[in-house]
Formats: sequence, structure tokens, C-alpha cells
Amino acid sequence: MSTKDKDPASVIGSAMFGAIKPIYKEGERMRRQNSRARREDFYTPAPRWSQKEIVFEVLPRAMRDAGRLVSARDLFYATRPLAYTHRGWPRGKTLGYDYFSQTLLTEYQEHHGPIEGLWRDPRGHFHEPHTGKVLSLGTREVASYEFPEWTFDKILYVEKEGELPKLQEARLAERYDMALLMGKGYPAEATRALFERAETGDYQLFVFHDADLDGYNIARVMREETRRMPGYSVDVVDIGLTVEDAVEMDLAPEPFHRKKDISDALYACLSDIDREYLYNQNGYRRGVSGERFELNAILPASRRIEYIERKLAENGVRGKAIPPAGELKRLAEEMFRRLHAGWVDDAIDRITDTESIKESLADSFIEEFSLEEARDYIEEAFEKDDSLPWRRALEDRLGSISEGCGEALEDALREKIGQNLGTEGTETSQDGGGSE
Repeated sequence: MSTKDKDPASVIGSAMFGAIKPIYKEGERMRRQNSRARREDFYTPAPRWSQKEIVFEVLPRAMRDAGRLVSARDLFYATRPLAYTHRGWPRGKTLGYDYFSQTLLTEYQEHHGPIEGLWRDPRGHFHEPHTGKVLSLGTREVASYEFPEWTFDKILYVEKEGELPKLQEARLAERYDMALLMGKGYPAEATRALFERAETGDYQLFVFHDADLDGYNIARVMREETRRMPGYSVDVVDIGLTVEDAVEMDLAPEPFHRKKDISDALYACLSDIDREYLYNQNGYRRGVSGERFELNAILPASRRIEYIERKLAENGVRGKAIPPAGELKRLAEEMFRRLHAGWVDDAIDRITDTESIKESLADSFIEEFSLEEARDYIEEAFEKDDSLPWRRALEDRLGSISEGCGEALEDALREKIGQNLGTEGTETSQDGGGSE
């Protein structure tokens, strides 16, 4: 059909479509492109979160939930449910306590500063010589500890708590005026904080360990800063078992293998003979293997004590802790006055029947205290402070009543002492007269 035979409307429509056809085609192309983009977006996986990112995000709320004073384990239990309900937590994954406490908390505090109120559980014990006092090595315990005056001037860190009975039997602490800090492998932050405080007080600090990579690293960590304690630096003397000494003593070695390599800092601490025994790289298997020596291989135990004492001497251990002249004069006078007060008390007991006087005065004043009302006293104290034990509540009330009897008690005491001394004097005079 020719153009002239077509309907005029069709001709006009064809002409208009021909004019807009390029625009139509471009619009269709863009529609198809947008449709593909929407389908691609639909199949794009959601962004993945790492455990660290999630823990760091929920930690502020976990700290609020856990409270003002919190242990690392408490904070772990406050963090874990928040992490598990986070939209990005991988299904089936668990948050391990060691990873949380040793790695994530350390890194979080590196970026955000120390977590206020966070304390570490006790790990190891600190034994004072002469006093018998034992301190649990936790963050709070170490922070509140006060070094006793002129009781010891040395501290020995031993990586194994099981060595304590042997050291006590040898009275090593008492003979050297040296506190014993018994650990469980690597020193906790509280242990290193105690050493840091001790160094400012002119204490000699020593460490005793196995002849292996961990033992050498324990000595290094006691001296140098780590991620968890940046800026830490303490002068610690290493008297631990060495490979060289172990070979010389003909100790039996033990084979070992570890999957991870050691740090450059530790490698730099090793001597040639240390590397020969302790650092054999495993090629494609990676890691390190070798032969190590346990300090427990030094047998009998008395020989182990001899080794420690030899190492102490080689490293310039000081003698017994005696105050300098000026300080000794002050302390000697304080000691004299304390002892003299005891001597006077003994003399008074000899010339007066103090126990009889106490009993007599107690009988005289007991009615003033109305002991039949003891339960009322206790319950009244509980109304003010229900944290008190009943003994403390009753004791405080009786002490309050005694303040009102103070003057009368003193008058009665003077009378009793006078009577007592007068009786003793009369008897002495009579005895003397009778013998003449």
C-alpha cells in the first residue's frame, strides 16, 4: 500500500514515532539497566562483621550493665549476650573468654584508654618473710598493698607455685630478707604492677624460671613493656635456669614443639647455645621445635636451692636488710618504748592483782549496762546499719554506755589500786617486823 492510500492518522502517528524512536529506545535501555541493578542489589550479601568490631560496639553498654567495679570475667558475661544478639554476629560462632580478656580488652584499652573499675582476678601469691603475711595477687589487692617498713628489701618471682614448700623448708625468704612471689607461668598485670612499685622503693628484684622459650620470655616480660602494659620498664635480674647451665649440670632435656614462631624481641635474647636447643624452625610445617629443660630436673630439691643461691651471689644480692644509722636510731627508740611499755605492764601485774581488780570493778558496774536489754541494743543498731554482725552491734552499744561511766570508773579504779597497794605494803611491813 502506498503512502497516499494510508489513513492520515496512521501517517501522522508513524511520523511522530519516527521522530521520538531514538528517545524511546534510550528509555528502554535505561529501564533494563536499572532492573538489572536492582536484581544485583537483591543478591548482594550483607556486609560482614568481625568479632572484634561487634565486641567493640557493644562494650560500652556491657560496661554499664556490669557495674562500677567489674572483673574481666564479669565483663565477658555482660558482653557475650549483647554480641550474640548483634545483627552481624556469625551464626554458630562463640566468643571465647581467653580471646576476649587477653586480646580484645587489651586492644580496646589501647584505643579508648583504661576501663575504669576493671580489675583482674588474683593469680599467684606474695609471701612476706618474717611476718607470715600472704597477699593474693589481684589488681585490687596489689593497689591497696603497703610495703612493710624495713622487713625485706628483695623480691623473687618464681613461675611455679609448687616450688613454695621447698623454698620455705630452706628458709630462703628469711635468710635473705626476700619476699617470694609465686606465680603460674607468665606474670599477671598485678604482679608486674607490684614490681613496678617495688622498684621505686629500692628493692632488688629477681626472677626464676625454666630453661625454655616461655621461661626466657617470662624474664623478658618482667623487664620490658608489652601491649597490655605500655611504658613498663623495671630492672629485674634473671636468675632463671639457662640452657648452658642445664647442659653443664647434665640435666635431662625434654622435646617440645610449638605451632607459632617467637617474637623478634625474644629471639634477640637467645644466645647461640639457646638457639641450638630451643629454636629449630620446622620448614613447611612452620612453628619451632627443640629441647627444653625444666627447673624441676635439678634434683634433689636442695640442689635447686643451691643453684638459686649461687645465682643470687653471682648477681650481687645484698646482705640482710638493716636500716641506715639515722633511721635505725629512730626505729630503735620506737622499739624500746614499745617494749618498755610491756615491761611496765608486767611490773604492774606483779605488784598489783590486776585481774582481781578488773573482775571486782566489772561486778560493780555490770548493772549500769542493763545487759538484759542486749537484743534491743542489737536490733536498734541493725536499724541504722544492717551490715553489722551482732557482736559488733552489741560491742559498739556497750562502748557508748561506758563513756558515761568513765569518771566513776576512774574513781573506783584509784580506790581499788590504793587498797591493793596498801594491803601489799602492810603485809610486807608485818613480814619484815616479824623477822626482826
